[in-house]
Amino acid sequence: MTETMLKVYEIKGNGRPPDAPGQGLEGIWPEPPFYYLFYRKDPCGLLSQWLESHRGWSLTGHYELPYEKWQDISAREISLGLFDILIAKDLPGRPGRIKILMEPGVVFGSGLHPTTQGCLLAISQIFKSDAVKTAVDFGTGTGILAIACALAGARLVAAIDLNPVALGNAAKNAAANGVSGRVALARAKDLGFLNLCPDFLVMNVEWPILGKILAAGQWRSAKRVVVAGFLPSKLEDVKKFALSGFEVREVLGVQGWPTVILSRS
Repeated sequence: MTETMLKVYEIKGNGRPPDAPGQGLEGIWPEPPFYYLFYRKDPCGLLSQWLESHRGWSLTGHYELPYEKWQDISAREISLGLFDILIAKDLPGRPGRIKILMEPGVVFGSGLHPTTQGCLLAISQIFKSDAVKTAVDFGTGTGILAIACALAGARLVAAIDLNPVALGNAAKNAAANGVSGRVALARAKDLGFLNLCPDFLVMNVEWPILGKILAAGQWRSAKRVVVAGFLPSKLEDVKKFALSGFEVREVLGVQGWPTVILSRS
């Protein structure tokens, strides 16, 4: 059996690469100022043409990576708060737990990075104590947090991401968990388009994007907010955004990554 290989291209530039060649593109992994483009098949001259027309970007490396090595899922089942996350259909989970079946995405892995784990723990706390009918998951990725909100009781969840590959993966996971009717997928780069004051908002995205979203202020329409995806060095910056109208309810730590729970004061 032939091993499936991913084509990985490392590019460098300012901000997220706009409209990267989509033919065969599986996803984009951000490590600013570097971004990694994952392709199932060689984009041939499309990437070269893209680089020529985007002068602020340069190709800094490329290599192949086995699909199975990228997935590298060490745990097929993990329990977090209210949830049992199952990475295989044949796993039963435990009685009385909310089961989430995940089909890992190529770039997004199992969706169980420490920041995701922190968000799931925060979601468990909030849904135990608060009535949450509407929720927003900004930077949905695999869709795991949006699915968790729907399964925990939210009637409507807006799952937002700029990456169409992520949204496709999230749609499959929502369908697998029977919540497609309550999870609305939207492609957007910010929260400006929302005409909704949600009970709950979760944002698990890298700092350059998160900082801009926090500064823009639309997130303040939510009653409860969970923020993650940033390094501990940015924790005080996150807290400063809560000074006006919000208070820090709790800071959770998972493997050194902070997750902040905010609530209206």
